[in-house]
Amino acid sequence: MSASDTPPSLLGRAIDAAAALPEALRTHRDRLLLARHAFPHALLLAGSESAGLDRLAASLAAGLLCDEPATDSSACGACASCRLLAAGNHPDLLWLSPTDADEAAGRKASSQIRVESVRQLIAALALSPHHGATRVSVIQPAEAMNAATANALLKVLEEPPPGNVLLLISHRPLRLLPTIRSRCLQMRVGSTDATASALQDGVEAELAAFLRDPSPDAPAQAAWPAQRTLLDALARGDSITIPAASRITGLTLPAALAALSRWVHDLARVRAGATPRFLHSRAADLARVAARADLRGLLYMGRRLAEWQRHADHPLIAGLTVADILLEYRAELFPPTRNAA
Repeated sequence: MSASDTPPSLLGRAIDAAAALPEALRTHRDRLLLARHAFPHALLLAGSESAGLDRLAASLAAGLLCDEPATDSSACGACASCRLLAAGNHPDLLWLSPTDADEAAGRKASSQIRVESVRQLIAALALSPHHGATRVSVIQPAEAMNAATANALLKVLEEPPPGNVLLLISHRPLRLLPTIRSRCLQMRVGSTDATASALQDGVEAELAAFLRDPSPDAPAQAAWPAQRTLLDALARGDSITIPAASRITGLTLPAALAALSRWVHDLARVRAGATPRFLHSRAADLARVAARADLRGLLYMGRRLAEWQRHADHPLIAGLTVADILLEYRAELFPPTRNAA
């Protein structure tokens, strides 16, 4: 298979090799490229949609493919390789994304990366690089791979053929299969947008920690105000006002169960002397409530909430159901006759 035989869906990414990067991205790029002899064979770039991950991946690819890199190992912008990148037809840069519609081929647009596209990529990786000693393949966004597509990539991700580097871009890395994440060196990249960074320092940071997802989607953001209000109510311990907590505006049963499950999980962790996993910003509230909570009741509620999760999407009356769960929660964690030892 020659360069011209490479599937067109993997080619055609034009890159300005000499394009300037924000300082934060440049720092990541320079640190990786200066140690190019130890560059990971599979690198997962994780961050929010405002982090500029595609710009960082493009700059890394340009530096790795450049024929005459600068002293900081970045691309020179003038060599034959850099000119091929600028023209969008470098044979050793493969960029895999969800496919657009193709009327001629009778193909509809897809929000997923198709398994046949990954198989085309794997076939291309089996060949030696065409222009230099290195080929760079970018998968963006990696979470667009479904389970079948991701599993098809596992072997080549673990042991890519010599001369190949794979860069995976993900805004929601926890949606990737654990087997994908474990085969990559992961790099967390912060937002380059000042407004987004400021928001992440406040409420959005709490939501990101609550979900363990650096870039919560729109439904998660819409549910968060009601969940935050429920967490405020839970912070009152045994003095929680159940009628008011069960009638929080916009509180659905799935959202309530998600908040309760994380709250009880972190209460148990704090009770055992560990740090919160989901609710770091509420550590003081958790410590105060955990000190009074019954340990057996905590463990029981953990199991009960897991059972309720199986019914989260049933057409139940949310307010009444949440009230029942909160009554059980208060009775188990703060029983009048059981010692919280």
